[in-house]
Amino acid sequence: MGQTSLVRLGVAGLDEALGGGVPRGSIILLAGYPGAGKTTLATQFAYEGVRNGERALYVSFVEPKEDFYRNSANFGINLAEAESKGLFKYYEALNVSTPEALSDLIEDILTQVDTMGASRVVVDSVSAVEQLAGGAARVREVLHSAFYVGLKKRGVTSILIAELPFGGEVVGLGPEEFIADGVIIMRYRYVKGKLERYAEIRKMRGSPVPMPHLPYTIAQRGVVFPPALELSSLPSGVRPRRSFRFLGLDVAEGSSVLIAYDPALDPLWLSVDLLAAPAARVGLKVRYSSFIHSIASIKHALETCLGPAELGRVLVEAFDASTLTAADAELQAYEVDRVFSPDIVVVEGINMLAEFIDRPDYTGMIYRVLVRRAANNVTTFHLYAAPRQEVWEVPLSKYYDYVLYAYPTEDGIGIDVLRAWGQPGPSERPVRSLRVKAEELSCGSELGLRPEGSQKAGGR
Repeated sequence: MGQTSLVRLGVAGLDEALGGGVPRGSIILLAGYPGAGKTTLATQFAYEGVRNGERALYVSFVEPKEDFYRNSANFGINLAEAESKGLFKYYEALNVSTPEALSDLIEDILTQVDTMGASRVVVDSVSAVEQLAGGAARVREVLHSAFYVGLKKRGVTSILIAELPFGGEVVGLGPEEFIADGVIIMRYRYVKGKLERYAEIRKMRGSPVPMPHLPYTIAQRGVVFPPALELSSLPSGVRPRRSFRFLGLDVAEGSSVLIAYDPALDPLWLSVDLLAAPAARVGLKVRYSSFIHSIASIKHALETCLGPAELGRVLVEAFDASTLTAADAELQAYEVDRVFSPDIVVVEGINMLAEFIDRPDYTGMIYRVLVRRAANNVTTFHLYAAPRQEVWEVPLSKYYDYVLYAYPTEDGIGIDVLRAWGQPGPSERPVRSLRVKAEELSCGSELGLRPEGSQKAGGR
């Protein structure tokens, strides 16, 4: 038997999570809270077909065509143009109000599918169909005849949108879940003043679902999911050929380094003088992200150490942690890494992000980011403010390859190495300790990050 072809939904991250899409001819029930992004996702599904030369029919019981086209255009989707080319049709069903009219409508929809040769259909929403159909028995009859017999037997891939009241679990009257090959529930919750969106893939026949609970965000291009981790992306544990020297340590390329620091200590000297500046000076590309310093202040500090060409190797970013969800942060990390291709990533004040995201969501997000970077040989330094006694309570502190603690002393700073790759596991006793005087702290310090075997470069 031949393998069933897959249909991409046109939703970044979700298609990958489903192994490339859904089997052709599937009926997908897309349920969710009001404002969760159901219509946007369904529009992306229709547009994905249009972009690839397929024909799509969108049946709406809830929105006039002009409003639909205007809202779609906000995400860069021009379906009015597609309609002019005969690739798309928007079918308004706003005035259908009786069971008899519904029967005529369903017959007309199937005629339209045949006439235009549609391979993708969206019904927005099936909740309206259920209300018009009447009793439960009639609902089952309509759903079976219209969607299972009518669309599935024609090989049409369809999305049926269903409304789910905020906080609700039951979708409509229930029968639509039984005829559906796949069920995706889009929800959100308010967490620390932000709207955290997540989707539950309840079932998906013919597609693997390694992660049934997926965070997502609504961006300029529509609904976007962070990419799923692949087993091939997991670090092998084999020590890479290249390594770096940092504070006298041998740090393997692709490592994750947690530098916890006393909240009374400004980590800028670490981020700039010992990490970003020396790395850029020896030709490495550095992505420098901060949750506590402005771009202007970071660039000013870098300019005291680097020339114009070296500054060009450093991408500086600053974020307001209170505005980011876990999905936002993960997507931002993934997409900028993909475009900029850094060798080194420095994130200072990442504890601020942890303050504004629930711990399980933060932990999962950071884990996936670190795994992707390790797989791409990107070395990550996370600077996290925490009291000394709370270091091992920092999320993933026992996962990082290296864990250091920095604190102020009378004449400079102290650094305790609490965990080092290849050394015994976490303990209260440091693997080694350093004491650095203030006058020894500079961007030309021999303690700064540099590839193994390279000579330190002097300051400007």
